[in-house]
Amino acid sequence: MAGRRARETRERILESLGKLLATMPYRDVRVTDVVREVGTSPATFYQYFADVETAVLALATDVAKDAAGLKSLAEGASMTGRAASASVDKIVDGISGFWKDNEAVLRVLETAASEGDARFKKVRATVLTGVAAPLAAVAGGTKDAKANAAALASLVAATAGSRAADAGATAAEVRGAVGRIVALGLSKK
Repeated sequence: MAGRRARETRERILESLGKLLATMPYRDVRVTDVVREVGTSPATFYQYFADVETAVLALATDVAKDAAGLKSLAEGASMTGRAASASVDKIVDGISGFWKDNEAVLRVLETAASEGDARFKKVRATVLTGVAAPLAAVAGGTKDAKANAAALASLVAATAGSRAADAGATAAEVRGAVGRIVALGLSKK
């Protein structure tokens, strides 16, 4: 078990890496960039991670752990009557906020998984399971409901990371459309 200082150093490295990923391409990030940002040495970096890719995987794994907390978005949610709209808004906004807060890491995660890296594919699956959890919680226990939740999770995740203006719609218009689609997909008709 690492001591407090070691945990803090590891967290500072990962935090700095996250900032760099938001400002430069993943493949361009070097250990020297990270340690310069942290104010430490390469030797310290290598005490925690074998290379930048290993650190990115650790950062993505931390994000995946955070995704598990999204299930709480379904607490108190109801898919009946007027409460359904508020429940859908809470869930979609919560997932979208999570995606935007972690956009840089999730972009790299998607890229590495799409390139076939099994480690990143596994983490991506964990993130999407976390995103689907609040949707599945309100969808019900049927096989169709779970499939709807999984499909809707992919939709919400994709639109949260999209550029609405590039598709000819405002972010608010896309958000409204996603809410309507989620509500339809979760309805118990």
